[in-house]
Amino acid sequence: MPLYFVEHKHTIEACPTQKPEMMMMLGKHVSEPNAATYGIRILADIVHPGEHRMNMVLEADSQEPIDKFMQPFGMVGSIEVKQVSTCEQVVATGKC
Repeated sequence: MPLYFVEHKHTIEACPTQKPEMMMMLGKHVSEPNAATYGIRILADIVHPGEHRMNMVLEADSQEPIDKFMQPFGMVGSIEVKQVSTCEQVVATGKC
């Protein structure tokens, strides 16, 4: 199944930590059970403290469910999604 690298950024003014209800909603949203309802598997989610940036590595059949899953984060900032490969996949296929 394809892998996707997602980056979300927001400003300090738009930070969800300033709105407890939004923080709770997004926290519940980024859960394995919820991601599964989109056909997504969360392989990693990382927050960069103090940088207002989050990265995720997600697995899905296509980018469409990833885009839908990430929509709530668009309320507070930008979202960038890229299809990626593991080093192991690059070595196996000989394609970078």
